[in-house]
Amino acid sequence: MTEPASLNPPLRVLVVDDGRLVRETTLRQLRDAGFPAEAVENGYRALDLLAVGDWDVVLCDLRMPGMDGLELLRSIRAEYPGVDVIVMTAFGTVKTAVTAMQDGAADYLTKPFHFQELEIRLRTLAQLRAYRKQVSNLRTLLESDAASRRILGQSPQILQVVKLVHTFAAHAVPVLITGETGTGKEVVARALHEAGPRAMGPFVPIPCGAIPTELAESELFGHEKGAFTGATGARQGAFERAHKGTLLLDDVDDLPLNLQVKLLRALQEGSFQRVGGNREVNVDVRVIATTKVDLADAVAKGRFRDDVFYRLRALEIRLPPLRDRGEDVLLLAQHCLQRFATDTGKPEPTLSPEAAECLRRYNWPGNVRELRHAMESAMTLCVDGTIGTEHLPAFLHGSREEPSGDLFTLHLEGRESVPMADLVHRVEDALIQWAMRRAGGQQSKAGEILGLARTTFQSKLNR
Repeated sequence: MTEPASLNPPLRVLVVDDGRLVRETTLRQLRDAGFPAEAVENGYRALDLLAVGDWDVVLCDLRMPGMDGLELLRSIRAEYPGVDVIVMTAFGTVKTAVTAMQDGAADYLTKPFHFQELEIRLRTLAQLRAYRKQVSNLRTLLESDAASRRILGQSPQILQVVKLVHTFAAHAVPVLITGETGTGKEVVARALHEAGPRAMGPFVPIPCGAIPTELAESELFGHEKGAFTGATGARQGAFERAHKGTLLLDDVDDLPLNLQVKLLRALQEGSFQRVGGNREVNVDVRVIATTKVDLADAVAKGRFRDDVFYRLRALEIRLPPLRDRGEDVLLLAQHCLQRFATDTGKPEPTLSPEAAECLRRYNWPGNVRELRHAMESAMTLCVDGTIGTEHLPAFLHGSREEPSGDLFTLHLEGRESVPMADLVHRVEDALIQWAMRRAGGQQSKAGEILGLARTTFQSKLNR
């Protein structure tokens, strides 16, 4: 008796052949070799057993009266896609073998055959089935792993972030995400939402710094008709829109102090009143807040309420700056190029070794957001499929000393025309990147450097 040592557990085989001698001989040899097996004389009986049993492989003859082997094969592929089919034929022509393989047969044997040939086919098929199962399990894991899909990187710091996302996702208490501007705080917030039980509910992001102060309360909690001039009808706020889902308070440090009192009550009680209303509104919301500043320091300076801070800091995730993530910068850069290529329909370029070294050396005060803009600019200039240092923004490989004299010089000799709107945008982008570097990634400070209001600067930065 030959034991199928590599098959664990051994494949369950159903033999289908109208020839009694072949059918019974093959059945006995399979059982002697340790394979659970049964045998039937036609395709109709085979379909009956498939309907009530759990089979891995069907070994069937191609030439049978009534339902032939090809018809049985097609029925199995349609109704039992997890069952593999090996066909047997005494008419070993290329045509019948090719037809069977095109219709989904896993393999074929030409009669007469030695049992060792069949056993080799089964061992190979067992390895293939095991591999397919591993791939399927991995695909399922990746498709359900929102954090791994959204948060790219292999550095120890970012892997710790992914671990915390998995740990915190199932809980309902608030999460505070801290980190410099551009580190991907909203990306992590979305990963938290998608990895948890509220994934099918709404995800409502609110940029606290971009809301005019006089409208902030209405934006969060809604208002009743006539609550103020222009309130021509009742309106739901962010908390109501996020019911049974997640509310992201992006840059929560920008919320006015007087509004933080009402926020605290909503966090503690799960209820609030709309502006101009007296009815309690109850909601079930998971709150995630992000901040670009040290909230403990803001509390010490009286810029943020301590009770709100302690409530939000129940669970905390600190995002590392890009400069501390090592080789992640190259992984993220190539990912950006891949996304831009998909969006524009262009071939995906690669980074030259010199360009990659420039990316490694740079400090990235604007973090992932700055990297994304740099890669978009490089891809615009690259035409030969390889991004070199000449395609990168000047600040990545040139001198960082501020020029003397004029701020910039135009070189227009030999040009017939100039796309003014595009040129203005490029100059504006360069100024914003310069200001962000000077401000260490702080949006409010960068806006002050350029003499822009906070909301105006954020609008340009988002563009």
